[in-house]
Amino acid sequence: MSVLFAASAVCHGADYTVHLVEPAVTDHLILRDGPLPRVCRNSSRIRLSGCRGQHEPASFVVTAAKRLKAVRVEAGPISGDDGTWPEDALDLRVVKEYYVRSTAGPMAAVPMLLVHDDSFLAIEPAPTEEDPDAMKNVARGPLRDASRLQPVDIEKRRQFWVTVRIPDDADPGTYTGRLRIVPQNGAASELTLEIEVYPFDLEAPMLEYSIYYPVRLAEEGESDWRSEDGWRSVARLTPDQYRIELENMVAHGLTNPNIYGGVGVGSDGSLDGSKMERILSVREEAGVGPGVPLYTMNAAAEPVDRALTDDEKTERIELVREVKAWYRGRGYPDVYWAAHDEAWGDWLARERDSMQAIHDGGGKVFVACSGDFFKIVGDVLHRPVLFIDLTSPLDAVAKKRQVGSGEALRSNAEFAQFINFERYASQEKYRRAIDGVHRLGRKIFTYSTYRAPLPDWQRRHEGLGLWRMGFDGVMNWAYCHINGEGANQAMHFAMVFRVDGGVLDTLHWEGFREGVDDVRYLTTLLTTLNKVQGYFPDDPLIAETRSWLGAIDAAGGDLNAIRREMAQRIIALQDLGHEDLTPAEALAGIDVERIRIVALDEPWRFKLVELDVDTVMGPDQDAADEGLQGRWFDPTVDDSQWTRMRVGTGYTRETGGGWGNKSGYGWYRTELPLANQDADRFRYVHFSACDEDTWVYLNGREILEHSLESTGLLTSEIWITPFVVPLNDAALRGNDLLAVRVRNTEAMGGIWRPVRMVVSDRELTDQQVKAVIELDTAKE
Repeated sequence: MSVLFAASAVCHGADYTVHLVEPAVTDHLILRDGPLPRVCRNSSRIRLSGCRGQHEPASFVVTAAKRLKAVRVEAGPISGDDGTWPEDALDLRVVKEYYVRSTAGPMAAVPMLLVHDDSFLAIEPAPTEEDPDAMKNVARGPLRDASRLQPVDIEKRRQFWVTVRIPDDADPGTYTGRLRIVPQNGAASELTLEIEVYPFDLEAPMLEYSIYYPVRLAEEGESDWRSEDGWRSVARLTPDQYRIELENMVAHGLTNPNIYGGVGVGSDGSLDGSKMERILSVREEAGVGPGVPLYTMNAAAEPVDRALTDDEKTERIELVREVKAWYRGRGYPDVYWAAHDEAWGDWLARERDSMQAIHDGGGKVFVACSGDFFKIVGDVLHRPVLFIDLTSPLDAVAKKRQVGSGEALRSNAEFAQFINFERYASQEKYRRAIDGVHRLGRKIFTYSTYRAPLPDWQRRHEGLGLWRMGFDGVMNWAYCHINGEGANQAMHFAMVFRVDGGVLDTLHWEGFREGVDDVRYLTTLLTTLNKVQGYFPDDPLIAETRSWLGAIDAAGGDLNAIRREMAQRIIALQDLGHEDLTPAEALAGIDVERIRIVALDEPWRFKLVELDVDTVMGPDQDAADEGLQGRWFDPTVDDSQWTRMRVGTGYTRETGGGWGNKSGYGWYRTELPLANQDADRFRYVHFSACDEDTWVYLNGREILEHSLESTGLLTSEIWITPFVVPLNDAALRGNDLLAVRVRNTEAMGGIWRPVRMVVSDRELTDQQVKAVIELDTAKE
């Protein structure tokens, strides 16, 4: 999809101005006052890229010269030749500040939440003796967002967020709509929305997207996360809240969060899967599973950090087998047990017996771990989730520079460079882990705990950065942090903000989705590339695309431009090969007037090797052909006594071309009429039709076979099918001998339709040569 906004004017009198944020996903924060960052442009156009079923963001900023009251943003219908899209194809929100740790460390009001209603959350002063400037987040009424964008008062500046979801059944083409910015006390302005849907669908990402999701389902009659004790550690959720949050993950490309639970053991020693059954049912209702790997915690046979006795090992192996059988019956053959979180060194080593027992029972183990895991338990840790420290380098820089909250916000994008994945990619501890796991034929995920307000950083590191480093997936901390408290949630550890009946998306969560989509484009490109390489192995686009992929700058490049290039290459690769085009379409961009067509209508020399049908169709047919055995294709053969005959005007020798109903082999010879000026041009011979099988020779060498066997054509097709013989690889010297051998098994045979030579300044495809002849024939 391509989205285009065109603003009728950037400045609206003295009341306010509108700037477009390009790209929308950026680490530059749009603050209430001060200079706008460089991503805010006085431009009338925003270009995005996407496909059917894809969410794509855009953003604009309204800066007020006076207080604007009750500003509405109204969206008109989106329509095109395919019809009108549903109303929910476009979502509008306003970006809201939240008092939280900034990227650099100091607490600040960071623009991050995407809300429909700007009024139910606020930031108020909460001074302390240690920090007289401290603030706190407070709820103004129920912790619940509206279902659509409400009017917004703008004192100085506000950023708005637009999400377009292309319908799954949208046809390729262009669709348009309009947005109107309508202040209660100012002039309205209008944005035009143009959406171009690409002619291909995205593959699922080749990387796996999971996340730590510390929740459990509330029991019947038990209070949930909204109560005083409902979110002290793992949050208790109602089934509806659980389902809504899972649906939000799926919509952002995260399709398999881990599970804080598992199959347990009842008091009688039997397996108890009742809690897990409830969890899996809600997950499946939200579109998560079955069939996906399950990353479970607190399950039967979970690892312990001590040595096991032989009896304990045997018991655990059997228990793992029973648990595996339960999951397999439920549709989940691939199950992982969680080891002790973030264990290292001797602590991790003490879990080896437990991990080995899980392995021996057919189960698998995952855990967040540091780089030393591979030497300690690399052989029995099936899905390591490798920790990458983000806070230490950020804290070190902030401490050195003594960054305050104001500078932290203004320098947000600058701080992203201190945790760019390139800083980690070549470090020995990471390479040892990543490459070592891959040698075992396994996969490795990455894991970080700090969810900094860095949307572009999220996009790079959860997208093409994962691919560049060699990770196979990601399982970060966390969708929502533990120990939440209503309006005050630990957003520096969370992707979203939990509210009653759903969540608030964040700018960095939108960046995550863009990263997943980048990988989907990459996956689609690689899949398409591998597929067409089998059909067109020598096409230069294939080698050039592989070279381009190797040079992608995932760390610092323009990700939108990279994605657009991937889309263009997908389309170009899919367009390789035959496509039914009109002659005008096939010759678009070619100067037809510079193409020379020469009819080979001078008398050819002809000789027939007459054979009965059984011989012509028998196993020794070539041996029976006197012409083949006598090398009648060779220029040294004397053909002075052969019959002179024109070709291409009929089926008999008298009309010219064929030899009647006799079965056997007809041999034709002529010289190519090349002019001196044709020496450096591209040359082709076009046969309008031969009946039936045909072999073409140039100067004694076979250069093309057009037979039932070589083409796959039917007998009923081959006698009327034109074909092209390229001469561009042949060394022509003038007076070059063109010899043609035609086999006929039934009815009439021979070169019964015209033969022409085509000479061009540029290389042509077979389809283009045929189009040239078709246009020329139409003139006649």
